[in-house]
Amino acid sequence: MSRVIFDNQPAPPQVDPGRADVACFVGLIRLLPGAALPAATAAWLTSLGYSNSRIAQITNVPILLERYVGFTSLFDDGSAGTGFGTDYVAAAVRSFFAQGGRRCYVVRAGDPVTPKDTAQDKAAKLTSLLPNTAYGPDMADSWTGVSSLVMLDDVSFLVAPDLPMLCASQQDGAAGQLPAKPSGPEVFVECSQGDITPQQYRTFPSPAPRLASADYDTWATNVATILNYLSSGSLTHQLHLREIQFVASFPIPQDLDAATAAENPSSAEIAQDLHQVIAKEMPEIVLPDGMVPAGNISSSFLQLAYPWLKTSGSSVLLESLEPPDGALAGLLARNALIRGTFTSATKITPSEIYDVSPALPDWEMRSSAQPLVWGVASPSAQPKALIERLSLFGFTPSGLRLLSDVTAYPGESYRSGPVNRLVSVICRAARRMGESAVFQSNGPALWGRVQRFLQNLLTRLWTLNALAGATVKDAFTVRCDQTTMTQNDLDNGRLICEVTFTAASTIETIRVKLAMETSSTSVQEIAANLAEAS
Repeated sequence: MSRVIFDNQPAPPQVDPGRADVACFVGLIRLLPGAALPAATAAWLTSLGYSNSRIAQITNVPILLERYVGFTSLFDDGSAGTGFGTDYVAAAVRSFFAQGGRRCYVVRAGDPVTPKDTAQDKAAKLTSLLPNTAYGPDMADSWTGVSSLVMLDDVSFLVAPDLPMLCASQQDGAAGQLPAKPSGPEVFVECSQGDITPQQYRTFPSPAPRLASADYDTWATNVATILNYLSSGSLTHQLHLREIQFVASFPIPQDLDAATAAENPSSAEIAQDLHQVIAKEMPEIVLPDGMVPAGNISSSFLQLAYPWLKTSGSSVLLESLEPPDGALAGLLARNALIRGTFTSATKITPSEIYDVSPALPDWEMRSSAQPLVWGVASPSAQPKALIERLSLFGFTPSGLRLLSDVTAYPGESYRSGPVNRLVSVICRAARRMGESAVFQSNGPALWGRVQRFLQNLLTRLWTLNALAGATVKDAFTVRCDQTTMTQNDLDNGRLICEVTFTAASTIETIRVKLAMETSSTSVQEIAANLAEAS
């Protein structure tokens, strides 16, 4: 033997089911010519059960990324000159990492929308994105689009940025136009260095996707399909799907075109159109936990972001507008890493976002000082401000921020995003513990072990200020004994543990009114206002 050669191979992806910051992006992306997966990634996908042909196509397989450069090594980011301003997944992944996200999966379902796509082509692309529950002989290859989540045990956020485009009835895609090169005779320029050829910027004159009333119905139906897939995890024996939050962009209404919206950025008509859509697609009817009707997407599994954003990377998109779901997922991921997923993401400062569109009236971005009343509202009732139903981006004295962190649930129990994510953390930990004890004898020894595990978990959350209460006994209770199970449960091998807790509700904003009079504001007035805010 004349020599020894060491060939360094990258380690296979390491999956940590305990993380609460991992996102999965599902949608339409263009592959770069000659793109090929790293050997370690291909081997990991093979271990999950994917076929070699599926892996070679890099389609409908989850690609684990920890840096944006990993995305651009495989996929077109929209600036390669072959796009049409519809590379929404690429923009969303970029914003996810720009906002502080550290790990995500990308599932390519096909190529982005082009101007040549017919309504049938868009419908086919939409179908490829939606979950497929049909089982085939090759189990892993049967999962396409959103149903790829079945193979992933550590995902907390699902993002599908192409939904508004695929549900818009009008064809919004248009080929990028290259500006004409400067004409005239060439002249000598003294002291010029390097190439002074003007950079060719691509422009997309077509507007971003805007939805009419019928389009919103289509959008809501498809959102409900995804929500049902997530919420019915027990039906597919994939309980971890119920721990995933669907982060989606609320589409822009079509009633005002791009030119009118630009001339009237604060038009109240836009907000009025949104309230009509919310009243129709997100009625204030609290439904039993589980299935979501097609005409109602008021679910705690859904978090809607609005308005659309202008970022340092959105110039390659139609109207330079980017769906806000990727940025929101990045903020939620960063918040989970540095503050805890059970805290509000409104304290995280966004990066690389410089504008929103359309702008909203100021009153739509003010939280109500009075307790909200939920239920079937009368026709004469004043609709709730958008900040109460959507996760809004907007300007503050300290810059552009996330103003609200709420789900689409029409009630106080699960409307708070932090509270809903706290429930997911507890459920995920309990599920993982249950998986390790599934073959043990269902008796007092196991009941005590489960109870101690959950007590330790909730105590740890209480010390992190995720639970409210002066003492542990005030914050939560855990029971797992014969009183929580019937004889039928015992005969069928079911273990039931009862957990109750009080989630901490932090005060995000305190408004103090100071009366500027000749006599100074009394201490009693300030104290009264602070007490009211608390």
